[in-house]
Amino acid sequence: MPTPPRIAIRRLAAARAISVTGSEATFIALMVAIYSATHSTLWLSAAPLLVIGAQGVFAPLLGALGDAVDRRRVMIGSELCTAAVTGAMALTGAPAALVGLAFLGAVAQSPFFSASTAAIPNLVGDGDVTWANSRISIGRNAGALVGPVLGGAAAALLGPRFVFAANALLVAGSAATIATVRGTFADPRRRDGHRLDLRAGFRFVASEPVLRLVTLAWIVLLGLLGPVLVAELPLARSFGMGALGYGLISACWGGGAIVGSFLGPRIVRRDERRAMVAGCAVIGGGLATVAVAPAFTVVLLGMTAAGVAEGTVTVAEEGILQRRTPDALRSRATAATEAAAMGAYALSLPTAGVVIGAVGIRGAYLLAAVACAAAALILVAAMRALDTSGCEMDPCFAVGRLAASTDSPRAG
Repeated sequence: MPTPPRIAIRRLAAARAISVTGSEATFIALMVAIYSATHSTLWLSAAPLLVIGAQGVFAPLLGALGDAVDRRRVMIGSELCTAAVTGAMALTGAPAALVGLAFLGAVAQSPFFSASTAAIPNLVGDGDVTWANSRISIGRNAGALVGPVLGGAAAALLGPRFVFAANALLVAGSAATIATVRGTFADPRRRDGHRLDLRAGFRFVASEPVLRLVTLAWIVLLGLLGPVLVAELPLARSFGMGALGYGLISACWGGGAIVGSFLGPRIVRRDERRAMVAGCAVIGGGLATVAVAPAFTVVLLGMTAAGVAEGTVTVAEEGILQRRTPDALRSRATAATEAAAMGAYALSLPTAGVVIGAVGIRGAYLLAAVACAAAALILVAAMRALDTSGCEMDPCFAVGRLAASTDSPRAG
């Protein structure tokens, strides 16, 4: 018997909260372990470079699974593989081994986001898509709030290996929760297991004016965000806060994002276009506040404001992508946008140490704020295209037409 739609979404949101809590805690513990062993910002750059780079490279490859096979199985398999890799991290303390395993964990996670995002419009009615995106986002951001604090505290008190072992159990629990959901995760007319054109998602995003501009905005924003990620732990240490402060910085963003996710459906229904543009601008304002913060409390306030805006923007963006993409392509299109964004993020990491050395820890936050302002200007054009690009795609028509044209043996 199918799980009632709203119950299904709440279970998926709970699974996301469990999984992201463990993943965020693991990332904090990974950075603490590497910094404690090496005291090197280059190592701190290398770890997220490989993790985020793996998402950028493998998202379009493994993300295609969500358009080829049962999306529910893709999600469960992704979580179980991640749990196995994280469990292996608990057995080593060598920085190189930890980074290598973190890379494999990112590969294992890469098909999850696109498959889950693509499934939402099939699990609920049209009127509940924004609500569903909000609830999934709340679960994800709840994990982003709790995970860093638990990860920082547990890494300081019990050691990183404890965090890695605990995460393996949490992610396995997420897989078990997803397994309890019964429902339609894809259009029933879709042909599972057939040959897919891996480039179709990129072609669709590149040809669709709104999605093309939104993706460009995130490339610009994330292209200067890497140094911020590397600067977070040194920033916390500069205020005498250490690993716990590092966790609090990430947690404030996550806590703000939960609030933004709650507000998202109301704001999106009122004015989706302004939510996108203003939200991006507020993210930049929050980062600029961190750049000039005289006290650690102000740092946390700036990160919280940025998180609220990010949570709202995420709800609006996912709804736009889902409505404008046919089910037959939705996982690949989502993976394409994720790959472009994460690719830009990854490319900003190799020089993060150099950038921080040149402009300082606070200067890294100021550069990211400038990138947010530029991204907001691009989103202005994207939202104008949303006004002028005509009716959104009819999923029933598009599924048959695009499934036939982009996934035939001769496509591409």
